[in-house]
Amino acid sequence: MTERRYAFVDLETSGVSPADDRITEVGIVLVDGDALVEEWSSLVDPGVPIPPEIQALTGITNEMVRGAPRFADLMPEVAARLTGRVFVAHNARFDYGFLKAEFRRAGERFTADVLCTVRLSRRLFPQYGSHRLDALIERHRLPAADRHRALGDARVIRAFLQALARDADPDETERAVRELLRQPATPPHLDAARLEALPESPGVYTFVGASGQPLYVGKARNLRERVRGHFYADSRNANDARIVAEVRDIEVEATAGEFGALLLEMRRIKGCAPLHNVALRRRETVCFLRAQAPGRPPRIVPLDDLAERDPLSEPELYGPFGSRASARAALSALGREHRLCDRGLGLWAREGACFSRQVRRCDGLCAGEEPAEAHHARLRVALEPLRFPRWPFDGPVAMHERDPESGRSDRLLFDRWRALGPDGPAPFDPDVFKLLRRRMQRAPDAFEPLAPGVARAA
Repeated sequence: MTERRYAFVDLETSGVSPADDRITEVGIVLVDGDALVEEWSSLVDPGVPIPPEIQALTGITNEMVRGAPRFADLMPEVAARLTGRVFVAHNARFDYGFLKAEFRRAGERFTADVLCTVRLSRRLFPQYGSHRLDALIERHRLPAADRHRALGDARVIRAFLQALARDADPDETERAVRELLRQPATPPHLDAARLEALPESPGVYTFVGASGQPLYVGKARNLRERVRGHFYADSRNANDARIVAEVRDIEVEATAGEFGALLLEMRRIKGCAPLHNVALRRRETVCFLRAQAPGRPPRIVPLDDLAERDPLSEPELYGPFGSRASARAALSALGREHRLCDRGLGLWAREGACFSRQVRRCDGLCAGEEPAEAHHARLRVALEPLRFPRWPFDGPVAMHERDPESGRSDRLLFDRWRALGPDGPAPFDPDVFKLLRRRMQRAPDAFEPLAPGVARAA
């Protein structure tokens, strides 16, 4: 494999939650290419009791960690060993999450390029059902002294990578490692430190051009991962290629969750009109269906035609749809399912029997064999699942979003399916509506009705 600088890491902990539990032991094996640089480990006083079942699994007791250094005391040593290296761990999300949490408690930030050997094993050996460390030890005949101790398991992880030279194709292994690391190529006019300093939290990012103009605004569950994703040399699309050539700086704003990031992204795009945001044009194509009188097909109504009257209060709206084409496709699908007439759906303008009638999928409105009232009644039944819902509250509501890693909490306000911001209600957005409705269906108690005037003040 490529001559990378690796840090093979394993942690023993008092439990499984980075927010509530603590590290009890750290083991690190440093390797440059194939050369062993250092092995280091230390017990850690977690400051909380170690549960009996954890003591039985790891052999680390409360007595053993009593008097050991706290993680804050070890943090400079740990940081010095990990900085500038690929962080390799088995089920890396667990170990990486615990380290990030411990650094954050000490008021510091930790990020690294992470290689998970569980994911690497799955990629290279998909024929096997288990990729637990014990399964890898047996399958690849790995030495496993001091199992369930931090340094012992870190050695096993290194041994697994060494065994791949024997048990897997070297080119395939290197390709899998590159794909899992997803290391970006730094744009020529952007300081590499800007990419390294990105937080691993939800939020919104803005690519800035040479004269300070916004080039692109996007949202992310993980800002570091998403922003770097624009610069992967093997996955750039045409838009990313233009951004790479033009970007000079990156601005980020963290949020407590993806929902808050979506709302902030909308406000940023509306406020600064970035050059490469196609999303600016999406609202122009949003439309609804409106039911009409018997004998008249549903009418496609652009969102902008409803803006002044507030589309959210009309009782006979169905949708929303991203475009007229998607609205017509929905009508066509309903027609096939319910034997509705193409002419009665507004999809057939010629004389005579409609296409569905010709293939015997229409009950005959176009041929005068079904009364308009009967077809209209069946059409209303078919449309019902698409009916635009009424706002289920008497007024505005608040939703609290929290990032468990950073502890950040945001209070998001909504009314009549629209986000409420500092300047009042945002324009109706179908993406916000769908996310908001889904969240209400899954967790209705997450929304707190607000007293009159509170939302305006917020």
